Amino acid sequence: MARFYPSYQTLRLADQILEAIAARTPGYQGRIGSRWYWRLAGGVLVTFELDFTVTEQRWDVLRAEAVTPTVGLFNAADFPFAAYGTLVDSPPFIHDLDGEAEWSNRLYFQMGHLIDDAVLWMEMLSAAVIDPQVRPPSSFPELNALEREIVAYAVDELNGYFKLSKLHAAFDGRVSRSVLTRLGQYWEDIGLLTEPPRRVTVALRALANMETIG
Repeated sequence: MARFYPSYQTLRLADQILEAIAARTPGYQGRIGSRWYWRLAGGVLVTFELDFTVTEQRWDVLRAEAVTPTVGLFNAADFPFAAYGTLVDSPPFIHDLDGEAEWSNRLYFQMGHLIDDAVLWMEMLSAAVIDPQVRPPSSFPELNALEREIVAYAVDELNGYFKLSKLHAAFDGRVSRSVLTRLGQYWEDIGLLTEPPRRVTVALRALANMETIG
């Protein structure tokens, strides 16, 4: 069966979506060939690929896969443009005809919702790698009781944000600001907090809710 690939012009249009996702998800490596790549915490490699469901002249779905060296493929997701269209009979797609590409029904495409879903999916992957079958439990820090309380406070009281001043005020006498600063930097470095403005990830929530890992 012949394999069709999008044209350069089509890929450039799709870059709009993937670069918006990259602005909110660390680890973006860029587009290499016809795919977009992320390298996430835990050794997770994520690839996005533009595909079609009707004809190679109508590119209308993003397909994503997540793999690790340990288990290979462990998660996948499809983001069909039609699922984010506001008119059933006018689904959005990139029309590629003889190398001339343009959006069709772009006005009916809620691109922002697709981007939100893709960002959430990749955030969920960082929680999935806590599974011992995907990554060894020793690869993740075991949170002590105080660290669990800090995470819970950030989620419940600060809308998920890791705000040093507010956390220091809430835990004054139990943890110093310097310790909080080092802890926040460490969690950010290993992907348990997002880049500034720091927010608690799904993975950190999962760790905080686990009595033991493994």
